[in-house]
Amino acid sequence: MTDYKHGINTTRDSDISLEAVQAARVQVAVGTAPINLLEDPGSAVNVPILVKNREEVKKCFGINNDYEKYTLMQTALASFQKLGIAPAVMINVLDPNRPEHVTAVSGEEFTLTKGSVTVEAEGILLNSLVISDAGTQGKMNQDYIAAFDGNGNVTIAVTSDGAFKNASTLTIAYTKLNPEGVTAEDIIGGVTEDGVRTGIELADEVYSRFGVIPDIISAPKYSADPAVAAALEAKAELIGDLTNAIAVIDIESAETTKINDVKAAKDKLGAFTRWTVLCWPKVLMGGHEIYASAAVAAMLQYVSADNGGIPTSLDNKAVPIDGVVLEGGKELHLTQMQVNNFLNAIGVVSFAYLGGWKCWGNNTAAYPECNEPNNRFIKCVMISNYLENRFKTEYLPLIGTDGRYKMVDSIVSNYNADLNALVPDYLAGASVVFNKEENPLSDILEGHFRFHTRYADYTPTEYIENAFTWDSQILQAAFEGGE
Repeated sequence: MTDYKHGINTTRDSDISLEAVQAARVQVAVGTAPINLLEDPGSAVNVPILVKNREEVKKCFGINNDYEKYTLMQTALASFQKLGIAPAVMINVLDPNRPEHVTAVSGEEFTLTKGSVTVEAEGILLNSLVISDAGTQGKMNQDYIAAFDGNGNVTIAVTSDGAFKNASTLTIAYTKLNPEGVTAEDIIGGVTEDGVRTGIELADEVYSRFGVIPDIISAPKYSADPAVAAALEAKAELIGDLTNAIAVIDIESAETTKINDVKAAKDKLGAFTRWTVLCWPKVLMGGHEIYASAAVAAMLQYVSADNGGIPTSLDNKAVPIDGVVLEGGKELHLTQMQVNNFLNAIGVVSFAYLGGWKCWGNNTAAYPECNEPNNRFIKCVMISNYLENRFKTEYLPLIGTDGRYKMVDSIVSNYNADLNALVPDYLAGASVVFNKEENPLSDILEGHFRFHTRYADYTPTEYIENAFTWDSQILQAAFEGGE
């Protein structure tokens, strides 16, 4: 059947994407996507894909508004539609070739209306359709044509010269995606004997595939599982055996419904390292309930890009949310003092309404057990990662070259120049040296060279106090002066 176009038509969609700022560093999100909407769903299974806008998400993963089932849509919403920050690397683990990731739906009779019918079900795999009438099974593109409508449902139209041309009903069976079948183990992934990576382990391939440093990693929804949280923390500490990152992790809000229970939930989750940013509860964004980690990961990337590519604090920065909610959508109205005392004080980032919604909190999960600024403050950890990652990636090409004084001098001169460019706007001071005392001849003979960088970045402003005193003498002086 030819789709002969003659006349006038309109279509509609909701695409409110902002023009994305392209960051030098990326966030990596692991989760699920509506890949049944793709021509080849298998092309987006357990493979890192760099996307720069909503249109690329649609092309590479499919796109819909079911944010609970398809968690990568949360990253797309926060990053591309609400903050306009890119790129992001997305990793989908929902696999239609795994029995637990799909659901078979037995044949059901549908009535045709003017030769077509719409099956209102999400996640249908087109190549799984089994359509029959009176025992005769039809063939795609011969007896019928199937396509997705704007809501992700499947519309089936019979051809005028096919086996179903006189049919009034059709029996339709199919297989659809089952995102609920994705487990913590799927998100964590692993490495096979053949070296094939899946899940979070695919973060190791980001730098070699795309030449960008993955400095923020997340798994919205799934990170509330202790095993996933542990895997994200471990991966953030060293990605690809080379660089460091920050893991943004959710504390669940289905059972943890009271703010004074969050401490126990953090202990149960078991996340206490400098590499981790913990978030609670969920947020409303664009009218949709999403996990806070999707919003916070996008914010961390956004504020750094807005700061010349240098990490900075997300504390007290405006965040495009409409409120904070528990699992299921119940809104919370927390005061600044509640967020301070029950969340920030235990190393959890949240949100406060201060004439507009703001991210609120500076501490990593290491706080309060750890008070050292470079371990406690999110911004200081990210500056540390930035400096170390920059040194490792920029001077890696010198490995294998002759260990001459010229090589040593070039590192000292060039890296000092890089550091000096950051002082005083981003660093209070910094320098790198090559000390003879730290480089004995025995190490030089082994080809080991040790440099020493000392630096200090500015700690974020946690608290400002101004003592106001009502002074009666000022009043007295005013009257005496008047006389």
